[in-house]
Amino acid sequence: MRGLRAALRISRRTAWRSKGRSALILAMLALPVAVVTFVLTTFATVYEMSPSQYPFGRADAVVRGAREWSGLSQNAWGGTDPLENGAKTTPYTQAEIAGLIPGSRLIPASQQFLRYLAPGGYEMGFVRQVDLRDPMSQGTFRLVRGRLPAAPGEAVISAQLLDEQTRPGVTLLATEERHPLRIVGVALFAPARPDVVVFPGSLPDSAFGPADPQQMTHGWLVEAPRPLSWPDVRRLNARGLVVVSQAVADSASRETRFDLKIDSSTLPVLPWTGIALLQVVLAAGPAFAVGRRRRAREFALVAAQGGSPAQLRLIALADGLLFGVAGALAGVALGIAAVPLAMPGLELWMKALAGPFTVPWISVALVAVLGVAAGVLAALAPAVGAGRTDAAAVLSGRRERRRDRAGRPLLGAVLVMAGLTATAVSTRQGLHWIAASALLTQLGLVALVPALVRAVGRAAARLPLPLRFAVRDAVRNRGRTVPAVAAVMTTVVVLTATGVAWRAAAVSPHSFLRGLPQGPAGSLQISAADLTPQLWDRVRAAVVRELPAGVPLVEGRALATKTGVPLGVALPAPAGPENQQVYFIEGWNGGLLTGDEGLLRYALGREDPEAVAALRAGKAVVLNPATIRKGRIRADVMRQDARPLNEPASISLPAVGVRPTGQGWARVVVAPEAVEKTGYGTVTTLLAVNPADYRMSQASADRIAATVEAITPHAMVRLETPRGPVDDSVALLVLAVAAAVLVLGMTFVATALAAAEARPDLETMAAVGAAPRTKRAVVAGQALVIALLGTTVGVLAGLPPGAAATRAPSGLYRPTMMVRPDGVPVVVHPRPPALLLTVPWSLIAVLVVGLPLLAALGGAVFTRSRLPLPRRRVT
Repeated sequence: MRGLRAALRISRRTAWRSKGRSALILAMLALPVAVVTFVLTTFATVYEMSPSQYPFGRADAVVRGAREWSGLSQNAWGGTDPLENGAKTTPYTQAEIAGLIPGSRLIPASQQFLRYLAPGGYEMGFVRQVDLRDPMSQGTFRLVRGRLPAAPGEAVISAQLLDEQTRPGVTLLATEERHPLRIVGVALFAPARPDVVVFPGSLPDSAFGPADPQQMTHGWLVEAPRPLSWPDVRRLNARGLVVVSQAVADSASRETRFDLKIDSSTLPVLPWTGIALLQVVLAAGPAFAVGRRRRAREFALVAAQGGSPAQLRLIALADGLLFGVAGALAGVALGIAAVPLAMPGLELWMKALAGPFTVPWISVALVAVLGVAAGVLAALAPAVGAGRTDAAAVLSGRRERRRDRAGRPLLGAVLVMAGLTATAVSTRQGLHWIAASALLTQLGLVALVPALVRAVGRAAARLPLPLRFAVRDAVRNRGRTVPAVAAVMTTVVVLTATGVAWRAAAVSPHSFLRGLPQGPAGSLQISAADLTPQLWDRVRAAVVRELPAGVPLVEGRALATKTGVPLGVALPAPAGPENQQVYFIEGWNGGLLTGDEGLLRYALGREDPEAVAALRAGKAVVLNPATIRKGRIRADVMRQDARPLNEPASISLPAVGVRPTGQGWARVVVAPEAVEKTGYGTVTTLLAVNPADYRMSQASADRIAATVEAITPHAMVRLETPRGPVDDSVALLVLAVAAAVLVLGMTFVATALAAAEARPDLETMAAVGAAPRTKRAVVAGQALVIALLGTTVGVLAGLPPGAAATRAPSGLYRPTMMVRPDGVPVVVHPRPPALLLTVPWSLIAVLVVGLPLLAALGGAVFTRSRLPLPRRRVT
């Protein structure tokens, strides 16, 4: 312990004398810790919310209840058992609840999932009715535009709804009774956020539906004289009140959900943690190696006075411990302090308020421990070298003669072979196993890098002087070169593997990644779930203007209530294999469309007189006859909002089965008159141009899309054309930028250290008459050697895990059962694309050619030409 204290004292004084190198090492160790701490704290703050359905603000509790709920049970956040269907409830009044909680103050707070009319069409969202001006509502929102509602009929919308048509000054019409709600402001809301908040009295109680113990349909914010404890909650449960107490919820939420736990769930995180730790260790390694070289005289003096090799190693390791602790503490402090500063901007970007400021201390402590470990591991190799200091050579001014070590090539080769084998096997396991095998391969390559550098040095005889000097300097100072090359290599491995996996997703034959066809090739479709008839008329006029005279426009209508509220439809599902997920390619209407002969011709892909006769006779034309039972087709019907469905919950129609030509484009087509006889209505949901009548050009489709977008943002315009591979240029550009920042940053740091250590050689060059530009050429050569070796090996090592990730059991290449738009089930057997297609050649070119040349250019540009003058050394 005594020796450690002395070693730390020596390290502290040395660090203070070499402020530049110390700042560089601290930055290398502190920045990763700061970034990870910032991310963990941001996620914990953004997503740390109460599981209750209503934010507390400054209220002590949120209460809802009815006399019929007496004796109910709940959890700490208000979760209860569902109420029996059809049970009548009599909600408590404000005075009655105030009597049950003596001395309290209450304000009404209700919310429900409602349908309202915006300028661009009908929308569904949570509408909350509460007075935001009351102190109990503070902390649940932040006003960013306009003002708060101050009278019935005024509303504030969430920032997520703000667009050109829905903005302050616009009036929304809520529910089928069309209660006017004038928008007066825009706000960011806390988690469990509403879409619209209205002033009390804007909507009648009937708009929020019956009281429900599981929903905040009719509730109250309560300011109590004292915090409500769990016994208080149980006492009120006996009277039929559901109480979400802030004190109880806070007590139940003390254990943050974002702290890491050391159990089997952390297994997938370990390989990624190992890769990140290896990256930091290798990035900081050259700085420690150069520091050991500069302190060679200090180590020699300690050895001359009787210091043992173990004590020399302890002094060098103390550097890693000192910088590791300082970097970890600085990184943690910086990461935590940055969260409150960045949170206002993050909230505006998320368009929602974050939760309370939360620091996952266990996770942050583990990150800090990893930062300390990174510092110690980075100093480990220089410490071994410090223990072998030749005191006589150093004190006499001569270079130390060391045995030419080439790393551990045999161990490295074994690890590489084991890693490649594990990579091939891990394709059947998961991504974390692929990451673990890639880490094993990288450790083997790190052990092989010294031998690789030595092999490159043998080929330097025929190179020009600057490159020859750079290569031989790299070989001579492998303690500095190897960590730099390995750091670049590990970074490029991750980027290459990510690029290969991303390109595989882009060229994957799996249809989900490219968008399934929504109509026959060449057709134009304009679809929207819930527009007013007036908006549909404007959209229809925009399409007609682009069509030649006489071209018919196909119209499809969906099932709705008599008042025009679209309904959800669930048609019979075809039988499939057990335990296999089935994907239905259809919308909320379930594939049931109503229309005339034009729609039937569009769906079938041909003229069919028998089908037309059945449609006119009031029968449903079913494109998958297997779903017909006893000559009829049955479908379940449901509403999106909270209102009950007054009509029957299902519809049954006489049906006839007709096979389409090729793939059909509806599951069921029925005449509107047949639907109206069952008690339902219809609303327009689709306008289409049949390619058999007219093929729309891309230019015309673009003009229609722009016009429709100006009319309503809720309609989608689609020209059905063959879908090519996903454009991954943006993703590859992001990877290229990340590679440039990381690779060039590490290369420039290592080059600067190499140039500083090569000062005696540059002095010798100046003494024998070297030109000033020689220094630029030498530095450029050093940058080129480090970057080229690291990127080349990294690309070769990154291809196997990238290829393995494309074959990982992620579900992309499993047989998948899909139900087509015409209701016919098909099983898709996607195959992985060819390996050569998944290689991002442009990214590879940037990594192997572009970055090394850019590193060399940067080294030449940012280096002064003047050679250092020779100096006499005092011995």
